[in-house]
Amino acid sequence: MLILTDFSEDAFRAAEYACQLARLLHIQRIVLYHAYQTVMAVADVPAFATVNSDKQIYQESMESLGLWQDRLKPMVEHTVDFDLVAEDTALVNLVDLINQRTRKEGIDMIVMGVSGKTEFEKLLMGNTTAEILRKAAWPVLIVPRDIPLGRSIKTIVLASDLKNTTTLPADQLHEFLNVLPAKLQVIHVGRKATEKDAPETEKEIADLRELLKNYDPSFHYITGDDIVAEMLAFAEQQQASLIITVHQKHGFLFRLFHESLTKKLAYNSRIPLLSLPGFG
Repeated sequence: MLILTDFSEDAFRAAEYACQLARLLHIQRIVLYHAYQTVMAVADVPAFATVNSDKQIYQESMESLGLWQDRLKPMVEHTVDFDLVAEDTALVNLVDLINQRTRKEGIDMIVMGVSGKTEFEKLLMGNTTAEILRKAAWPVLIVPRDIPLGRSIKTIVLASDLKNTTTLPADQLHEFLNVLPAKLQVIHVGRKATEKDAPETEKEIADLRELLKNYDPSFHYITGDDIVAEMLAFAEQQQASLIITVHQKHGFLFRLFHESLTKKLAYNSRIPLLSLPGFG
C-alpha cells in the first residue's frame, strides 16, 4: 500500500483510514510517500547553495515521514513493515513518478487524501487526483476530508455504466468484495434502458449479475442532469461506507472523473472512493 502525503492533517486522516483498511486487506507493507519540489538553480545563486538546500528539504521530509511512521505503526499489525520515500519532482511529472514507484515496489493500492483550504489548492488537488485516476494502472483509494474512523464497512456502492463486463477487472473486484463483506448496491449510471436497446441492456445486466452472483447485489438506475450529485446522494441515502468505480479510458465514468466527480467527492461527500482500472 502506497500512501501519499503532503503532511497535512487531511492527509494524516487518510493515512489513518488506510491503516484501518490495511487490517482487512491483509496488507504486509506500507510505503509512506512524499513528493517535494526543490528550487531550480539560477545564475546569481551559487550551485553549492542549491545542493545544500536540496539536501535540507530531503532530510526534513524524511524526518517528517519518520514521525508519521511512529504515529501510524500502532494502528496496524506489528508484522506490517513501513518504508519511507521522499522524492524531488522538480524535473519529473508527479504522476509518472508515482507510477514508476508503484511498479518498482510491487504496490497493490495507492491511497491519497484530499486537502487544500483555498480555492487554488482545491483546484490543484482536484487536477492531481484526476490525473492519478487517469494514469494509474493500480487501484486508487481517495479518502475525503473529515471521514469518520472506526466504522465497519456495511454497505458498498458499485457504479457501473453497463459496458462490456470483459473490460472489468473481475479478479481485483472480487478480491476487495471478498474481504469487505458488506451489502452491495449496484447503480447503473449514464443512461436509461429503452425499448430499442432493451435486449442489449438486459444482456449487460445479466452478465453483471453473473459476475456478482456471490455477493447478492441490489440493482438501481441513476439518470439525470447531474449524475455525479445523484450518485453521491444515493450513496449517502444508503449510508454507504465505500464507493467503487471501474473506469476505462474511453468510458463514461472516465469522462465523469475529469468533469466533476473527484471535486464533488472531495468537498461534498464523506464517502471514500475506490477506483479500479479497467481493461478498455
